[in-house]
Amino acid sequence: MVRIDLLIFGYRRLKIDPSDLSLFTSLLLRASIPSRINNDGTVTVRERDFQKIKGLTQGRIDFSASESLGIYGSWKRLRYKGAILTSVVISLLFVLYLSGLVWDIRVDGNNSLTDAEIVLALADSGFEIGNRWRKESLSQTEAAILDKYPEIAWININRRGSVAYVKILEKEGEKADGVDINSPSNLVASVDCIIEEITVRRGIAVVKPGDVVRRGDLLVLGAYPEDSGGEFCAADATVIGRINDTISVELHREYSKKTEINKKLYSCDIKIFNFSINIFKRYRNLTNDCVIIENEKKYSLFDKASLPISVSSVYQVDYSYENAVYSDEELVNIASERLSALTLSRIEGADLLRIRTSGGFTDGGYLIKSDIVFLSEISERVMLDIQK
Repeated sequence: MVRIDLLIFGYRRLKIDPSDLSLFTSLLLRASIPSRINNDGTVTVRERDFQKIKGLTQGRIDFSASESLGIYGSWKRLRYKGAILTSVVISLLFVLYLSGLVWDIRVDGNNSLTDAEIVLALADSGFEIGNRWRKESLSQTEAAILDKYPEIAWININRRGSVAYVKILEKEGEKADGVDINSPSNLVASVDCIIEEITVRRGIAVVKPGDVVRRGDLLVLGAYPEDSGGEFCAADATVIGRINDTISVELHREYSKKTEINKKLYSCDIKIFNFSINIFKRYRNLTNDCVIIENEKKYSLFDKASLPISVSSVYQVDYSYENAVYSDEELVNIASERLSALTLSRIEGADLLRIRTSGGFTDGGYLIKSDIVFLSEISERVMLDIQK
């Protein structure tokens, strides 16, 4: 087992005739060259002393030497050392540079504001993916966000590795659109309906279950009862109404059929952090007849961590148009699909009670409609203008 310094800085094993071993060790001792005699009769010496030993023993002692051993010996035998060393240095510098960039932004604590809105707000304030980490800029960004967005009460940007974790607290008395719901206000009906249920938390109810209301009718007065002071307040209640509505779709039999006849790649860009690299582009004027389609692909690592790399492709697509006619089956299927989509959009967040669908062919195509009855929240806030 060789010493650790020999393993790192290199060593040689010398094979010497046993009769010359005593003279050889004497020469090394007089020259202050350390050595070690192994059990197999070989002598271990340092790589840096090898040339000196060759000079001392030249013409006196014959020996054979192994290749340079250890880590240094492996490095000496390695081909293209210059290229490898250059690559390692460049890679280290590249890693050090990338470790100082913002790779991802993750948001927590938001309710009314979406993650995308907060990320865009940070970008408008000068903090986005690809920026370098600077403590003073983080404080400035936090102050800018609080100035621009009154609905945010507190924000903190914390760094973990190369990811920015944004923690926010929203003001309880404000909505994302900046409307203060603590200001005096009434609740009015947003649609024509029959009141099914009303739960008042603040204010005075002026309707009861079973009442028929029209759009704009007062539901809850923004004031406390007289026995509680009678002061104005922001009305707060849950008002559920039974709504009758009709949704219809009319589809014409004749239509203009759009067919793709040619699709060419117009440009392709790779965006890494804030750096955009154009790898392909057609330098020619676009005609008014063609359609430009932009497609951006973002990449992630194992569908868990998003990578700051995206590829944006722009295609030039040419279409041809011709008159076409739907068959009876196509008319029914397409109209039914469109009606289903409109119905789902209309009753989103509501409780559907009844639906009746009917349809029939017309002179120009097909008409289908649905009569629906559903329960939904129907109150909307109207601010009070109090004159003192």
